[in-house]
Amino acid sequence: MEVTCHSVQIQDTLVVGDYGFLQQNCLETGAIDVMNVDDVDLIARIYDAALDPSIWPDLMLRLAHKLGARGAFIFELRLDQEKPQITSRIFSSNYIPEIVRFYLMAFNELEIADQGRFAELSRADNGIDLISDVYLKPSISELMAQPNTAFMMQHGLKHRAGALLNKDLVNIDRFALQFSSDHGPITESERKYAAIFLPHIAKVIGMSRPLEEQMIAKGVLEDILRSASQGIALLSPRGTILYANTEFERITDSYNVFRKAANGTLQLAETANNTAIAHHFRDLVASDNCHGKFGARARKEALVINIPGSAGSLFIEICPVEQSGKTGRLGQGCRLVTVIDTSKAVRHDLARLNSFYKLSNSESEILGLVARGYTNIEIAEMRGRSPDTIKSQMKGLMRKTNSETRTDLIHMIHNLSSAIGYQSDA
Repeated sequence: MEVTCHSVQIQDTLVVGDYGFLQQNCLETGAIDVMNVDDVDLIARIYDAALDPSIWPDLMLRLAHKLGARGAFIFELRLDQEKPQITSRIFSSNYIPEIVRFYLMAFNELEIADQGRFAELSRADNGIDLISDVYLKPSISELMAQPNTAFMMQHGLKHRAGALLNKDLVNIDRFALQFSSDHGPITESERKYAAIFLPHIAKVIGMSRPLEEQMIAKGVLEDILRSASQGIALLSPRGTILYANTEFERITDSYNVFRKAANGTLQLAETANNTAIAHHFRDLVASDNCHGKFGARARKEALVINIPGSAGSLFIEICPVEQSGKTGRLGQGCRLVTVIDTSKAVRHDLARLNSFYKLSNSESEILGLVARGYTNIEIAEMRGRSPDTIKSQMKGLMRKTNSETRTDLIHMIHNLSSAIGYQSDA
């Protein structure tokens, strides 16, 4: 995996350090060639949400105002209900939760249709391009006549824009902006400006999902990280380990993958087969500029290391963190590292997974066995089938779940099985 990191000019001589979060395509399309200090700080705070999801509402409001909007949502389509339900767990802090709940319940079918259209129009490539609501209906008058639009206008809102944050799992993490009544449809400059921030939101939302329930429910960060099912480490700006949980230490002790350099920094052990991956690991730890470069396919930024003598792999993700209500200030340049060992059992909620993918009984059973760490040969023996039959069924599962590899599939199982709280639950 080769990812070239680019730098970007910061419009303030007092700012120091590597702040090159901006995607190169933004520079090439003329979206923006200078980031101001507030832009840089907002992106840093977005990454802090990986360890403190309670800051999302204020971040969403701050981003919305920066883009000329009144507010913003992240939606998810729940298919595990009696009927499909559009839901949201993250929205701007200026929105009243009771009104949000009423809106999502009262206009569920209309909102599902609108968000589905946004999703359909934004699926073309890896980028995250906001789609204006003018494309939802044949005419503006028809759009304005919709009951949900009329309700929003009663509350000072009018136009919207939406996009997928995750194009591998299209029912979750759908981003939307809402504009005031005196603002027209989203402008091209606003769309391009949004493209600076949305890839970072996509990465953090996907990476932190397995920790979210515990982050909200518990108050002590070390308790949260210690009990997490994946390996977790916090690295200092120098790349040395500030904290590592039990699972991370087990992985380090069990596999010759991580090593400590002479200066104490954590590195990937280089072999003939993973030199490029080791360099990418070093870049992600050393440079802010290398994060959020895969748009709505954030898992492509992860590092996958095959475990020698095993069918499993290590799925490694890294993001910047500086501070949170639970950690206090860690400092610019700190990193959160998470590792899933796909040779071991991972948390899996088959009912929830089935709601996303409409699995057959056979597919659901196989998915459960994969989640428990069994190989294809072991699954074949347990089910009384030939290895070729299981291999064929696995290919079908990966097609259905948009997974390119078994590691992708296990990452999806782990991620989507995480418990999430929604406004519509109240």
